[in-house]
Amino acid sequence: MMRVKSYAKINWYLRVGHRRTDGFHEIETIFQEIELADELVFEPIDSSSCEIVGMPFELPLEQNLIWRAWSLLRQECGSSVGGVRISVEKHIPACGGLGGASSNAATTLRALNQIFALGMSDQELEHLGARIGSDVAFFIRGGCAIGRGRGEQLERLAGIPAYPLVLAFPQARVATAEAYRRLSALPRPQPPAPLETVVEALRSGDCTAVASLLHNDFQILVEQEAWFQQASATLKQMGCLGTLLSGSGSTIFGVKNVLEHAFSRPRSENYEKSSWVLEIWTRPERTV
Repeated sequence: MMRVKSYAKINWYLRVGHRRTDGFHEIETIFQEIELADELVFEPIDSSSCEIVGMPFELPLEQNLIWRAWSLLRQECGSSVGGVRISVEKHIPACGGLGGASSNAATTLRALNQIFALGMSDQELEHLGARIGSDVAFFIRGGCAIGRGRGEQLERLAGIPAYPLVLAFPQARVATAEAYRRLSALPRPQPPAPLETVVEALRSGDCTAVASLLHNDFQILVEQEAWFQQASATLKQMGCLGTLLSGSGSTIFGVKNVLEHAFSRPRSENYEKSSWVLEIWTRPERTV
C-alpha cells in the first residue's frame, strides 16, 4: 500500500494564442505547484482492473484521468501493470483552475511506476502524461515550470523560492472548453511584462514585484462578475499585494508579503475543507 499527496497548481502567468488544427490552443504559461493536495492511496489487488473509490462526484470511468493513467500504463507495459485499488481523498476543488484531475493522473503514473517496478524515467512519464491531458506532464515533477505548446512543452525553473498565497474558492464554476471558446472572440489584454521578466521577479523572492506582474488572459472573462470582485476584494482586505484568476478559474489567489509569514508557515493538512479562503504556500522544485 502506498499513500501519496497529489498537489494542486496555480498559474503565475498565462497567455492564450491561436487555436491549433488539433483543437487545442497554443499557450504560454508559468505553472507553480502549491501545498494544497488530494491524497491517493494505492493498493495492488488480485485482478486485472483498476478500482477507484472515494470520488466525491460521479464520472464515467473513461473520463476519469486516474483510470486513464492506469489504462495507458497497462497498454504500454502489458501485464507488468497489475490490478490496483485507488482510494481518493479530494481537497482540490473541481473546475477551479487548480489542475486537480491532471495532478491525480500524474500521481497515478508515478506511483504505479514505482509499485510495479516499471523503471520509467520522469521524461518517459511526462510523455505519457501529455497523452492524457495538457497539464499532466507538469505534475510529474511539479515545482515551477514554463509551459508552452498546449502546456506539455516544459522548461523547468530552478531557484524559485516559496511564496505565501491566499486562495479564494467562489461557488462559481468555469468550464474550460467554454472559457477558451469565449476568449477566442475577444481581444487579448497585454500583460504588464513579458514572461522572462516574471521569471526574474519570481527568482528574486520579491513578493511586491511578483504581485505587480501577475497576468492571465482568462481573467477578462470574469473580472466584471460579482463573485470575482468579491473574492478579489476579500483577498486584498487580507493583505494580498496582488490577485489573479488561476487557469480558466474559478479559484482566485493573492500573493502576501513573505516577511509577514516568516514565523507562521501554514501546512496543507491543516486547512478546513469548508473554508472559503485558504492560506497556503507554493512548493519549490522537487529534489527526488
